[in-house]
Amino acid sequence: MAPTTSTISPLLSNVRRTHDFEPLTVEGTIPASLRGTFYKTGPGVFERFGQRVNHSFEADGLMSAVRFTDIGAFGAVKIVESAGYREEEKAGKFLYNSNASWLSRMRAAKNGIAKTTGNTSMFTYNDKLFALMEAGRLQEIDPETLETLEASDLGVVKSGFSAHPHRVSALNTTFNFGVRYGKDMLLDLYALPDTGVAKQIGCLKAPWRGMVHDFMATEKHLIFLLGPAELVLWRALLGLTDLGKLFRWKPELGAQLWVVPLSEPSKPQVFGLDAIWAWHFAGAWDTEDGVIVDVAAYPNFDSISAIAMEQDLVDLPALTRFQTKNQSISKTTIHDTPMDFPTRHPITDGRRYRHLYGATTDGLMHLDLKTETEQRWKSPGGLEGSEPLVVARSEAEDDAHILALIYDDSRSQSGVSIFDASHLADGPVATVWFGQPIPTTFHGTFKTMA
Repeated sequence: MAPTTSTISPLLSNVRRTHDFEPLTVEGTIPASLRGTFYKTGPGVFERFGQRVNHSFEADGLMSAVRFTDIGAFGAVKIVESAGYREEEKAGKFLYNSNASWLSRMRAAKNGIAKTTGNTSMFTYNDKLFALMEAGRLQEIDPETLETLEASDLGVVKSGFSAHPHRVSALNTTFNFGVRYGKDMLLDLYALPDTGVAKQIGCLKAPWRGMVHDFMATEKHLIFLLGPAELVLWRALLGLTDLGKLFRWKPELGAQLWVVPLSEPSKPQVFGLDAIWAWHFAGAWDTEDGVIVDVAAYPNFDSISAIAMEQDLVDLPALTRFQTKNQSISKTTIHDTPMDFPTRHPITDGRRYRHLYGATTDGLMHLDLKTETEQRWKSPGGLEGSEPLVVARSEAEDDAHILALIYDDSRSQSGVSIFDASHLADGPVATVWFGQPIPTTFHGTFKTMA
């Protein structure tokens, strides 16, 4: 049963006001080494046309941005007004998600049209800013104004484009994938070089129609984890249910870890696993005879329903390491404290890392995997944390700022807090406040000021 209006959190409600960049209230001192813009997006338009969306993943995106300058902090809040969003505004009704009429959904499916909500992640490539989702093209956004521009396929994207591109600095290339459903489920593999044009480097067929949200890229491999959540095809074809009910958990299928050589993308090495689910990877690197990959692993797929029903999870993720060696694979739990949205210093992308940052149920955490120690920042006074983002100060792995969008229910407003990565437990050195609640966001990016 959907929550009543009186019980819905401000973080799961429509934003009160959208606006251009304007001065924000600053508490503390913004570090002089932090200059640039922090962009985030997430499901943000929960109610339209007198209806509440059936699942948060179906909500149109709401972007927030904070620009840190020598004269203060400036913030903007804008809706991702995609072509589909504008078409619905003109029609005065939903046309694409599960709130739309059956006829509207069948018409969109027949014509192969999907709405690019841009509600999952922000991504910069070739000096352009994009809002991403799982099942659509890249929605270009004006980085100076947050105005929605045209959707793009980069001249190569066939259908979907994952919300988790990963750059490997040693290769000067960003990698990503897209999922296509049909008779089979296909994963299209993409390489986006720092200079040149995007290209498709492979296409893999999955053993069942599942869901893949994230992956990892190393200097030699792309790594995927396919959990046993299987698309209920007849429900999808008939448009009979919301996104949260389109997949059925089938633990008897087990899970699979795919290790895809960049030298031969058509020849992945596949390892069978017990049933687990993962939304997000923590990191991965190559070894002499395999790979090591760390993941926030859930024991089941209940998180998809918890997100839809806006309730707390019972079974939380454990930071889990898989190591492949020739034809074998091993699994170990490397930390007991539940954590998701893991992130690292960008210098470690595709390489062995020591320091990891993530969100816990009550705040943020820093793990030092070498000393096996942790620092915790517990959100005081009703503060609720979100995915942390690491902004490098130098190439030293622990020399960075941590940015996180937080919410203070005593103020009924959200802000972006700035932490010193080496002293997370000391709390934020500064927070800039929006003056209103910003709906819970998923992922973001930082663009350093030129």
